[in-house]
Amino acid sequence: LNELSADEQYKEVAQMLENDPTLIAQFVTSPLSMDEQKFYEISTYGSAMAPFYTVLALWVGGLITVALVHVKVKDCEEIEGVRGVHKFFGRYITFFLIGQVQTLVTVLGDLYFVDIQCPHPLLFWCACALSSLVFTFMMYSLTAAWGNVGQAIAVVVMVIQVAGAGGTFPVEVLPEVYRVIYRFMPFNYAMNALRECVGGMYRFDYAKDLAILL
Repeated sequence: LNELSADEQYKEVAQMLENDPTLIAQFVTSPLSMDEQKFYEISTYGSAMAPFYTVLALWVGGLITVALVHVKVKDCEEIEGVRGVHKFFGRYITFFLIGQVQTLVTVLGDLYFVDIQCPHPLLFWCACALSSLVFTFMMYSLTAAWGNVGQAIAVVVMVIQVAGAGGTFPVEVLPEVYRVIYRFMPFNYAMNALRECVGGMYRFDYAKDLAILL
């Protein structure tokens, strides 16, 4: 201890601590001084995750609707002058309306129950309505064509999108296979459109995402 107390470096450190220990503590805990400027700031983590969970809810809602309301386009009663395309789209109206009711409930829950940050509520609802249209039509078409196999495909597509559409983690940190296929996932464009409504608009990204989704 005597040798240590006589050491010149030890004396310098001790002198620094005696003079201004607060300064040393600040330096050790935060050696860098940052000037932070926030763009498109989102107030809470819940608001940041709202687009992902909202899109997921719309997909699951459409899937449950198609599973519960049987799709029997081919078994419709023959009506004179009515072609297959009329039966297909006529039957789809049921799923479209149910999907839009689900969308309205989901959006109102986001805005007024969960109280997410959303400076553009009307555009948020429009993006959700279009997403529901795309999702229900896709699952309705798969089920009308292949029955239970089509529903299974819709579930598989949902699982892939949950993992690889960039909902919870940036696409850039995901495995390479997801970085290749995420461009073809409906979740990607639906979530990006909703993020524009939550965080703020950037140029024409909102319209571009909805156009690609459609």
